[in-house]
Amino acid sequence: MSLGMRIVFFAVIGVFAGVLAWPFVELVLFFQASLLNLLLFSVVTGMTVGIFMAGFFGSSEGIITKSFQKIRMGVLFGVILGIIGGGVGTIAGQAFVLFLGTFFFNSGTLYKYIGLPLSRALGWACLGLFVGSVEGIRTRSFAKIRNGLIGGFLGGIIGGLLFEYLKFLFPESIFSRLVGLSFLGLLIGIFYALVENKMARATLYLLNGKDRGKEFLLTQRKTDIGDSPKTAVNLDGYKDMEPVHTVIERKKDGYVLTDAGGTTKTLVNDDVVKTRALEDGDVIRVGEAQFLFKKK
Repeated sequence: MSLGMRIVFFAVIGVFAGVLAWPFVELVLFFQASLLNLLLFSVVTGMTVGIFMAGFFGSSEGIITKSFQKIRMGVLFGVILGIIGGGVGTIAGQAFVLFLGTFFFNSGTLYKYIGLPLSRALGWACLGLFVGSVEGIRTRSFAKIRNGLIGGFLGGIIGGLLFEYLKFLFPESIFSRLVGLSFLGLLIGIFYALVENKMARATLYLLNGKDRGKEFLLTQRKTDIGDSPKTAVNLDGYKDMEPVHTVIERKKDGYVLTDAGGTTKTLVNDDVVKTRALEDGDVIRVGEAQFLFKKK
């Protein structure tokens, strides 16, 4: 998958998450009178959105790499973080409402049209933090967590503002909630992919085989390559591949490739290597697969 297609893919994932969350949000709204108070209703609504948003985003890397194990674990992590993020985001939004209303927006008009939407958007941004960090937490990658936090926050606050202002255009409208949730997921997805792309300092471009043309962002400190579904770069279907064949590690002054010690060697520019610093334009052969290493 090219970098441009990654942006489209995450945007589509976000829209699907929003659309599928919508009927469940409407269901919560239908049973609002059965809940104890408005805060509980808001928390349940936030958790419902969080489950779908984080669950879908958690499955994304597994879908890209065609790894059922990554999909399963990503959804599991996503649902857990979505529940937490939905609850935290809702409570944070209520806190921002009180804070901004008390100290900044004494005017009723300013509070209604600026303070209240901004406060709630900050709550959605808190949810976006959890949604964006799912994959980083699953892989225990600080770089992915950082990228996800930035992208999730930006997408959450901008998407949240659109969501809240749609309510003014279409008050109490099912349409506004559907479109608002779709925009929320769309923007979290777009900003997640944009930040991930911007923060990556190098990529691997697959030159041959069934996945030819796919690009892998080197965002983690260590990126392992092999045919094991647990590897960051999973090359299932390529011959002469070890479960973990090669590891590329990010250093302060660049990237270093290390062969993992299997029976099939790793080649860089047709030279068999054990450890080697990578240069822009190097061709790496891992089993049957060949990559072009590109610095950004």
